[in-house]
Amino acid sequence: MTPARRKWHGQTVPSGEALASRFVLSRGEWGLLLLLALLIVLGLVCIYNATYYLAYQAYGDAAYFVRRQAAAAALGLLGLAALWRMDRRWLQRLSIPLMLAGVLSLLAVLLFGEERLGARRSFYNGSFQPSELVKPVVILYLATWLPTKGDRLREWGRGFVPFLMVLGATVIPIFLQPDLGTGLVIVLIAASMFWVSGATPGQVMLGLALGALAFGVLVWVHPHGMARLADYLQTLRHPDGPGGHLGAVWKAIRSGGAFGKGPGANLWTLSGQIPLPHSDSAFAVIGETFGFAGLVGVILLLTGWVALGMGVAWKAPDLFGRLLALGVVQWIAWQALINLGGLMGVIPFTGIPLPFISYGGSALLSELLGVGLLLHVAREQGDADLDRRRRNRRAHLPGAGRRGSAAGR
Repeated sequence: MTPARRKWHGQTVPSGEALASRFVLSRGEWGLLLLLALLIVLGLVCIYNATYYLAYQAYGDAAYFVRRQAAAAALGLLGLAALWRMDRRWLQRLSIPLMLAGVLSLLAVLLFGEERLGARRSFYNGSFQPSELVKPVVILYLATWLPTKGDRLREWGRGFVPFLMVLGATVIPIFLQPDLGTGLVIVLIAASMFWVSGATPGQVMLGLALGALAFGVLVWVHPHGMARLADYLQTLRHPDGPGGHLGAVWKAIRSGGAFGKGPGANLWTLSGQIPLPHSDSAFAVIGETFGFAGLVGVILLLTGWVALGMGVAWKAPDLFGRLLALGVVQWIAWQALINLGGLMGVIPFTGIPLPFISYGGSALLSELLGVGLLLHVAREQGDADLDRRRRNRRAHLPGAGRRGSAAGR
Protein backbone atom coordinates (compact mmCIF):
# COMPACT_ATOMS: atom_id res chain seq x y z
CA MET A 1 0.00 0.00 0.00
CA THR A 2 1.44 3.37 -1.03
CA PRO A 3 1.86 6.24 1.49
CA ALA A 4 -0.95 8.14 -0.20
CA ARG A 5 -3.32 5.19 0.07
CA ARG A 6 -2.39 4.64 3.72
CA LYS A 7 -3.16 8.27 4.37
CA TRP A 8 -6.50 7.90 2.53
CA HIS A 9 -7.43 4.96 4.76
CA GLY A 10 -6.62 6.95 7.89
CA GLN A 11 -3.35 5.22 8.71
CA THR A 12 -0.33 7.11 9.94
CA VAL A 13 2.51 7.37 7.47
CA PRO A 14 5.71 6.93 9.51
CA SER A 15 8.39 9.49 8.91
CA GLY A 16 12.08 8.65 8.61
CA GLU A 17 12.57 9.64 12.25
CA ALA A 18 9.70 7.37 13.37
CA LEU A 19 11.11 4.46 11.35
CA ALA A 20 14.53 4.99 12.88
CA SER A 21 13.00 5.10 16.38
CA ARG A 22 11.83 1.51 16.00
CA PHE A 23 15.48 0.43 16.12
CA VAL A 24 16.65 2.88 18.82
CA LEU A 25 16.34 1.68 22.40
CA SER A 26 15.50 3.89 25.35
CA ARG A 27 17.71 3.91 28.44
CA GLY A 28 15.15 1.80 30.27
CA GLU A 29 15.21 -0.85 27.54
CA TRP A 30 19.03 -0.87 27.51
CA GLY A 31 19.15 -1.21 31.29
CA LEU A 32 16.63 -4.05 31.42
CA LEU A 33 18.43 -5.96 28.66
CA LEU A 34 21.87 -5.46 30.18
CA LEU A 35 20.86 -6.68 33.64
CA LEU A 36 18.95 -9.56 32.05
CA ALA A 37 22.03 -10.64 30.11
CA LEU A 38 24.18 -10.56 33.25
CA LEU A 39 21.67 -12.64 35.20
CA ILE A 40 21.34 -15.25 32.44
CA VAL A 41 25.11 -15.59 32.06
CA LEU A 42 25.50 -15.90 35.82
CA GLY A 43 22.79 -18.56 35.80
CA LEU A 44 24.59 -20.57 33.12
CA VAL A 45 27.84 -20.39 35.09
CA CYS A 46 26.02 -21.49 38.25
CA ILE A 47 24.32 -24.40 36.48
CA TYR A 48 27.58 -25.64 34.97
CA ASN A 49 29.36 -25.32 38.29
CA ALA A 50 26.65 -27.35 40.03
CA THR A 51 26.13 -30.06 37.41
CA TYR A 52 29.29 -30.67 35.37
CA TYR A 53 30.35 -33.72 37.40
CA LEU A 54 26.88 -35.23 37.54
CA ALA A 55 26.27 -34.49 33.85
CA TYR A 56 29.51 -36.16 32.82
CA GLN A 57 28.78 -39.22 34.96
CA ALA A 58 25.19 -39.58 33.75
CA TYR A 59 25.34 -38.38 30.14
CA GLY A 60 29.03 -38.28 29.21
CA ASP A 61 28.74 -34.53 28.60
CA ALA A 62 29.77 -32.09 31.32
CA ALA A 63 27.79 -29.29 29.62
CA TYR A 64 24.57 -31.32 29.23
CA PHE A 65 22.42 -29.19 31.54
CA VAL A 66 23.99 -25.94 30.38
CA ARG A 67 23.23 -26.77 26.75
CA ARG A 68 19.59 -27.41 27.58
CA GLN A 69 19.32 -24.16 29.52
CA ALA A 70 21.05 -22.22 26.73
CA ALA A 71 18.60 -23.69 24.21
CA ALA A 72 15.68 -22.56 26.38
CA ALA A 73 17.29 -19.11 26.65
CA ALA A 74 17.65 -18.88 22.85
CA LEU A 75 14.01 -19.87 22.33
CA GLY A 76 12.93 -17.45 25.03
CA LEU A 77 14.87 -14.59 23.46
CA LEU A 78 13.09 -15.20 20.16
CA GLY A 79 9.76 -14.99 21.97
CA LEU A 80 10.96 -11.90 23.82
CA ALA A 81 11.80 -10.14 20.56
CA ALA A 82 8.43 -11.05 19.03
CA LEU A 83 6.42 -9.74 21.99
CA TRP A 84 8.64 -6.66 22.28
CA ARG A 85 7.83 -5.54 18.73
CA MET A 86 4.30 -6.91 18.42
CA ASP A 87 1.43 -4.52 17.79
CA ARG A 88 -0.66 -3.88 20.92
CA ARG A 89 -3.89 -4.88 19.20
CA TRP A 90 -2.48 -8.32 18.42
CA LEU A 91 -1.37 -8.76 22.02
CA GLN A 92 -4.84 -7.98 23.28
CA ARG A 93 -6.51 -10.23 20.72
CA LEU A 94 -4.25 -13.13 21.70
CA SER A 95 -5.04 -12.82 25.41
CA ILE A 96 -8.31 -14.83 25.28
CA PRO A 97 -7.12 -17.81 23.18
CA LEU A 98 -3.88 -17.97 25.16
CA MET A 99 -5.82 -17.97 28.42
CA LEU A 100 -8.04 -20.80 27.21
CA ALA A 101 -5.02 -22.78 26.07
CA GLY A 102 -3.32 -22.17 29.42
CA VAL A 103 -6.29 -23.42 31.45
CA LEU A 104 -6.64 -26.49 29.21
CA SER A 105 -2.94 -27.30 29.61
CA LEU A 106 -3.28 -27.12 33.41
CA LEU A 107 -6.22 -29.53 33.30
CA ALA A 108 -4.33 -31.82 30.91
CA VAL A 109 -1.32 -32.06 33.20
CA LEU A 110 -3.58 -33.13 36.07
CA LEU A 111 -4.98 -35.94 33.92
CA PHE A 112 -2.02 -37.03 31.82
CA GLY A 113 1.07 -35.43 33.37
CA GLU A 114 4.03 -37.23 34.92
CA GLU A 115 4.35 -37.56 38.66
CA ARG A 116 7.74 -36.31 39.87
CA LEU A 117 8.82 -35.52 43.44
CA GLY A 118 5.30 -36.12 44.74
CA ALA A 119 3.54 -33.79 42.28
CA ARG A 120 1.97 -34.01 38.82
CA ARG A 121 3.24 -30.87 37.10
CA SER A 122 4.96 -31.65 33.81
CA PHE A 123 5.14 -33.53 30.51
CA TYR A 124 8.01 -35.12 28.57
CA ASN A 125 10.16 -36.22 31.49
CA GLY A 126 9.86 -32.83 33.21
CA SER A 127 10.80 -30.78 30.12
CA PHE A 128 7.49 -28.92 29.83
CA GLN A 129 5.74 -27.44 32.86
CA PRO A 130 2.47 -25.67 31.92
CA SER A 131 2.15 -23.78 35.22
CA GLU A 132 5.29 -21.78 34.38
CA LEU A 133 4.05 -20.70 30.95
CA VAL A 134 0.67 -19.74 32.39
CA LYS A 135 2.21 -16.88 34.40
CA PRO A 136 2.74 -14.42 31.49
CA VAL A 137 -0.59 -15.53 29.99
CA VAL A 138 -2.49 -14.63 33.18
CA ILE A 139 -0.73 -11.26 33.32
CA LEU A 140 -1.57 -10.48 29.69
CA TYR A 141 -5.19 -11.54 30.13
CA LEU A 142 -5.76 -9.53 33.31
CA ALA A 143 -4.04 -6.46 31.81
CA THR A 144 -6.43 -6.69 28.85
CA TRP A 145 -9.60 -7.59 30.78
CA LEU A 146 -9.43 -5.45 33.94
CA PRO A 147 -9.42 -2.02 32.19
CA THR A 148 -12.65 -2.99 30.38
CA LYS A 149 -14.53 -3.27 33.69
CA GLY A 150 -14.25 0.42 34.58
CA ASP A 151 -16.27 1.40 37.66
CA ARG A 152 -18.01 -2.00 37.66
CA LEU A 153 -14.80 -3.46 39.10
CA ARG A 154 -15.78 -2.06 42.51
CA GLU A 155 -19.06 -3.97 42.45
CA TRP A 156 -18.99 -7.34 44.18
CA GLY A 157 -21.22 -9.11 41.67
CA ARG A 158 -19.80 -7.65 38.46
CA GLY A 159 -16.22 -7.05 39.56
CA PHE A 160 -15.01 -9.16 42.46
CA VAL A 161 -16.79 -12.44 41.62
CA PRO A 162 -15.71 -12.51 37.92
CA PHE A 163 -12.14 -11.74 39.03
CA LEU A 164 -12.21 -14.67 41.46
CA MET A 165 -13.56 -16.94 38.72
CA VAL A 166 -10.74 -15.99 36.34
CA LEU A 167 -8.12 -16.41 39.06
CA GLY A 168 -9.60 -19.68 40.30
CA ALA A 169 -9.57 -21.18 36.79
CA THR A 170 -5.76 -21.03 36.84
CA VAL A 171 -4.84 -21.25 40.52
CA ILE A 172 -7.04 -24.19 41.55
CA PRO A 173 -5.54 -26.65 39.02
CA ILE A 174 -2.05 -25.49 40.05
CA PHE A 175 -2.83 -26.03 43.74
CA LEU A 176 -4.16 -29.51 42.94
CA GLN A 177 -0.90 -30.63 41.29
CA PRO A 178 0.20 -29.59 44.00
CA ASP A 179 2.44 -26.62 43.17
CA LEU A 180 1.74 -24.33 46.10
CA GLY A 181 4.58 -21.89 45.42
CA THR A 182 3.55 -21.14 41.84
CA GLY A 183 -0.08 -20.78 42.86
CA LEU A 184 0.92 -18.33 45.59
CA VAL A 185 2.95 -16.23 43.14
CA ILE A 186 0.02 -15.97 40.70
CA VAL A 187 -2.35 -14.96 43.52
CA LEU A 188 0.01 -12.18 44.64
CA ILE A 189 0.46 -10.93 41.06
CA ALA A 190 -3.28 -10.92 40.39
CA ALA A 191 -4.04 -9.16 43.69
CA SER A 192 -1.64 -6.31 42.90
CA MET A 193 -3.09 -5.89 39.39
CA PHE A 194 -6.63 -5.97 40.79
CA TRP A 195 -5.74 -3.26 43.30
CA VAL A 196 -4.11 -0.97 40.73
CA SER A 197 -7.14 -1.37 38.45
CA GLY A 198 -9.32 0.35 41.06
CA ALA A 199 -10.60 -2.42 43.32
CA THR A 200 -11.62 -1.53 46.87
CA PRO A 201 -9.38 -2.42 49.84
CA GLY A 202 -12.10 -4.74 51.13
CA GLN A 203 -12.17 -6.69 47.87
CA VAL A 204 -8.39 -7.11 47.84
CA MET A 205 -8.21 -8.13 51.50
CA LEU A 206 -11.02 -10.66 51.13
CA GLY A 207 -9.39 -12.13 48.04
CA LEU A 208 -6.04 -12.49 49.83
CA ALA A 209 -7.78 -14.02 52.85
CA LEU A 210 -9.50 -16.62 50.68
CA GLY A 211 -6.22 -17.39 48.96
CA ALA A 212 -4.40 -17.75 52.29
CA LEU A 213 -7.12 -20.05 53.60
CA ALA A 214 -6.91 -22.29 50.54
CA PHE A 215 -3.12 -22.30 50.74
CA GLY A 216 -3.16 -23.28 54.41
CA VAL A 217 -5.64 -26.10 53.85
CA LEU A 218 -3.54 -27.52 51.00
CA VAL A 219 -0.35 -27.37 53.06
CA TRP A 220 -2.15 -29.26 55.82
CA VAL A 221 -3.63 -31.88 53.49
CA HIS A 222 -0.64 -32.67 51.27
CA PRO A 223 2.20 -34.67 52.89
CA HIS A 224 4.80 -32.87 50.74
CA GLY A 225 3.76 -29.49 52.11
CA MET A 226 3.73 -30.74 55.70
CA ALA A 227 7.19 -32.27 55.25
CA ARG A 228 8.61 -28.91 54.13
CA LEU A 229 6.93 -27.16 57.04
CA ALA A 230 8.37 -29.71 59.47
CA ASP A 231 11.84 -29.24 57.92
CA TYR A 232 11.51 -25.47 58.37
CA LEU A 233 10.46 -25.75 62.03
CA GLN A 234 13.23 -28.27 62.73
CA THR A 235 15.83 -25.90 61.30
CA LEU A 236 14.54 -23.01 63.41
CA ARG A 237 14.77 -25.15 66.56
CA HIS A 238 18.25 -26.50 65.75
CA PRO A 239 20.09 -24.02 63.49
CA ASP A 240 23.39 -25.88 63.79
CA GLY A 241 21.90 -29.36 63.35
CA PRO A 242 21.36 -31.31 60.16
CA GLY A 243 18.21 -29.34 59.33
CA GLY A 244 17.52 -31.16 56.08
CA HIS A 245 17.46 -28.89 53.04
CA LEU A 246 17.90 -25.61 54.89
CA GLY A 247 20.76 -26.89 57.03
CA ALA A 248 22.71 -27.97 53.95
CA VAL A 249 22.06 -24.64 52.22
CA TRP A 250 23.25 -22.60 55.18
CA LYS A 251 26.43 -24.64 55.58
CA ALA A 252 27.24 -24.26 51.89
CA ILE A 253 26.76 -20.48 52.03
CA ARG A 254 28.87 -20.15 55.20
CA SER A 255 31.64 -22.25 53.65
CA GLY A 256 31.98 -19.74 50.81
CA GLY A 257 33.19 -16.96 53.08
CA ALA A 258 33.57 -13.44 51.72
CA PHE A 259 34.64 -14.18 48.14
CA GLY A 260 33.92 -17.88 47.66
CA LYS A 261 35.98 -20.91 46.74
CA GLY A 262 35.91 -20.27 43.00
CA PRO A 263 34.38 -22.36 40.20
CA GLY A 264 35.04 -26.07 40.49
CA ALA A 265 35.98 -25.97 44.19
CA ASN A 266 32.47 -26.04 45.65
CA LEU A 267 32.72 -29.28 47.62
CA TRP A 268 29.31 -28.96 49.31
CA THR A 269 27.59 -28.73 45.94
CA LEU A 270 29.53 -31.52 44.25
CA SER A 271 29.15 -33.84 47.23
CA GLY A 272 25.38 -33.95 46.69
CA GLN A 273 24.51 -32.62 50.14
CA ILE A 274 22.52 -29.69 48.70
CA PRO A 275 19.19 -30.83 47.21
CA LEU A 276 18.61 -29.58 43.65
CA PRO A 277 21.65 -27.23 43.63
CA HIS A 278 21.18 -26.20 40.00
CA SER A 279 17.51 -25.21 40.37
CA ASP A 280 15.80 -24.51 43.70
CA SER A 281 19.08 -24.01 45.63
CA ALA A 282 21.04 -22.06 43.01
CA PHE A 283 21.57 -19.21 45.48
CA ALA A 284 23.51 -21.58 47.76
CA VAL A 285 25.78 -22.58 44.88
CA ILE A 286 26.50 -18.91 44.18
CA GLY A 287 27.29 -18.38 47.85
CA GLU A 288 29.73 -21.28 48.00
CA THR A 289 31.36 -20.39 44.67
CA PHE A 290 31.51 -16.58 44.84
CA GLY A 291 30.98 -15.96 48.55
CA PHE A 292 29.10 -13.15 50.21
CA ALA A 293 30.18 -10.79 47.42
CA GLY A 294 28.45 -13.01 44.86
CA LEU A 295 25.25 -13.16 46.90
CA VAL A 296 25.17 -9.37 47.22
CA GLY A 297 25.84 -9.04 43.50
CA VAL A 298 22.88 -11.24 42.60
CA ILE A 299 20.58 -9.33 44.94
CA LEU A 300 21.73 -6.01 43.46
CA LEU A 301 21.20 -7.23 39.89
CA LEU A 302 17.68 -8.43 40.65
CA THR A 303 16.87 -5.27 42.63
CA GLY A 304 18.13 -3.07 39.80
CA TRP A 305 16.07 -4.97 37.25
CA VAL A 306 12.92 -4.68 39.36
CA ALA A 307 13.55 -0.95 39.91
CA LEU A 308 13.89 -0.33 36.17
CA GLY A 309 10.74 -2.36 35.56
CA MET A 310 8.80 -0.33 38.11
CA GLY A 311 9.97 2.80 36.29
CA VAL A 312 8.46 1.45 33.09
CA ALA A 313 5.19 0.66 34.89
CA TRP A 314 5.08 4.12 36.48
CA LYS A 315 5.51 5.90 33.12
CA ALA A 316 3.24 3.61 31.10
CA PRO A 317 0.95 5.55 28.73
CA ASP A 318 -2.31 3.91 29.93
CA LEU A 319 -3.81 1.39 32.33
CA PHE A 320 -3.20 -1.58 30.03
CA GLY A 321 0.52 -0.82 29.82
CA ARG A 322 0.73 -0.08 33.54
CA LEU A 323 -0.92 -3.38 34.48
CA LEU A 324 1.16 -5.36 31.99
CA ALA A 325 4.44 -3.93 33.27
CA LEU A 326 3.39 -4.13 36.91
CA GLY A 327 2.36 -7.76 36.56
CA VAL A 328 5.71 -8.80 35.10
CA VAL A 329 7.73 -6.86 37.68
CA GLN A 330 5.64 -8.18 40.56
CA TRP A 331 6.10 -11.71 39.22
CA ILE A 332 9.91 -11.50 39.20
CA ALA A 333 10.03 -9.64 42.53
CA TRP A 334 7.75 -12.03 44.40
CA GLN A 335 9.44 -15.08 42.93
CA ALA A 336 12.88 -13.83 43.95
CA LEU A 337 11.70 -12.90 47.44
CA ILE A 338 10.01 -16.27 47.99
CA ASN A 339 13.04 -18.21 46.76
CA LEU A 340 15.53 -16.22 48.83
CA GLY A 341 13.22 -16.11 51.84
CA GLY A 342 12.91 -19.89 51.76
CA LEU A 343 16.66 -20.48 51.48
CA MET A 344 17.41 -17.96 54.24
CA GLY A 345 14.85 -19.52 56.58
CA VAL A 346 12.58 -16.48 56.71
CA ILE A 347 9.66 -18.49 55.30
CA PRO A 348 9.16 -22.23 54.67
CA PHE A 349 10.84 -23.53 51.53
CA THR A 350 8.47 -23.62 48.53
CA GLY A 351 10.62 -24.80 45.62
CA ILE A 352 10.15 -21.58 43.62
CA PRO A 353 13.13 -21.06 41.23
CA LEU A 354 15.34 -17.99 41.35
CA PRO A 355 14.40 -15.85 38.30
CA PHE A 356 16.75 -16.01 35.29
CA ILE A 357 19.31 -18.09 37.25
CA SER A 358 17.82 -21.42 38.34
CA TYR A 359 17.82 -24.35 35.92
CA GLY A 360 14.52 -25.03 34.20
CA GLY A 361 13.65 -24.56 30.54
CA SER A 362 9.95 -23.83 31.08
CA ALA A 363 10.70 -21.32 33.83
CA LEU A 364 13.36 -19.44 31.84
CA LEU A 365 11.26 -19.42 28.68
CA SER A 366 8.29 -18.09 30.64
CA GLU A 367 10.38 -15.39 32.32
CA LEU A 368 11.83 -14.20 29.01
CA LEU A 369 8.34 -13.99 27.52
CA GLY A 370 7.40 -11.84 30.51
CA VAL A 371 10.40 -9.60 29.82
CA GLY A 372 9.16 -9.26 26.25
CA LEU A 373 5.82 -7.95 27.55
CA LEU A 374 7.63 -5.46 29.78
CA LEU A 375 9.84 -4.27 26.93
CA HIS A 376 6.70 -3.87 24.81
CA VAL A 377 5.41 -1.31 27.31
CA ALA A 378 8.83 0.39 27.44
CA ARG A 379 8.86 0.66 23.63
CA GLU A 380 5.38 2.19 23.57
CA GLN A 381 6.49 4.65 26.22
CA GLY A 382 9.55 5.58 24.13
CA ASP A 383 7.42 6.04 21.01
CA ALA A 384 5.03 8.30 22.95
CA ASP A 385 7.97 10.41 24.20
CA LEU A 386 9.29 10.70 20.64
CA ASP A 387 5.90 11.83 19.32
CA ARG A 388 5.66 14.41 22.08
CA ARG A 389 9.11 15.81 21.29
CA ARG A 390 8.27 15.92 17.57
CA ARG A 391 5.08 17.89 18.25
CA ASN A 392 6.92 20.32 20.49
CA ARG A 393 9.60 20.82 17.85
CA ARG A 394 7.02 21.58 15.18
CA ALA A 395 5.23 24.02 17.49
CA HIS A 396 8.45 26.02 17.89
CA LEU A 397 9.36 26.15 14.18
CA PRO A 398 9.65 29.73 12.82
CA GLY A 399 6.37 30.82 11.26
CA ALA A 400 4.45 27.81 12.56
CA GLY A 401 1.99 30.02 14.40
CA ARG A 402 1.44 32.29 11.39
CA ARG A 403 0.81 29.33 9.10
CA GLY A 404 -1.66 27.90 11.62
CA SER A 405 -3.55 31.19 11.90
CA ALA A 406 -3.61 31.65 8.14
CA ALA A 407 -5.00 28.16 7.73
CA GLY A 408 -7.67 29.00 10.27
CA ARG A 409 -8.72 32.03 8.24
